[in-house]
Amino acid sequence: MTAEPDPYEPAARSASGDAEPSETVRIEVEVDSRGRVSLGKAGAQPGRRYRVEQRVDGVLILVPVVSIPEREMIVWRNPELAEEIREALNEAERGETEDLGSFAQYDDDED
Repeated sequence: MTAEPDPYEPAARSASGDAEPSETVRIEVEVDSRGRVSLGKAGAQPGRRYRVEQRVDGVLILVPVVSIPEREMIVWRNPELAEEIREALNEAERGETEDLGSFAQYDDDED
């Protein structure tokens, strides 16, 4: 019979101090008066976004997400457009561009 790992023991760390991807990190945090918790000790990176899921038993699950601005969704939904943009960027990187002059006449922004 194999012994179950102790859920209260800290997870093993790599030489860099990071938890291995397949491991579960368990820490205890306290919610402050403004409803916040610090997740740095659990490995959360500054600026990273998470979706918070709450199970019926009160367990909170943080799922890493990448937010995409709504105006950019057209590219994600249209693979052909995404490929055209990639090719245009590659052409520009190779210096295969053409000067079309000023586009100032089309600027209608007020800022």
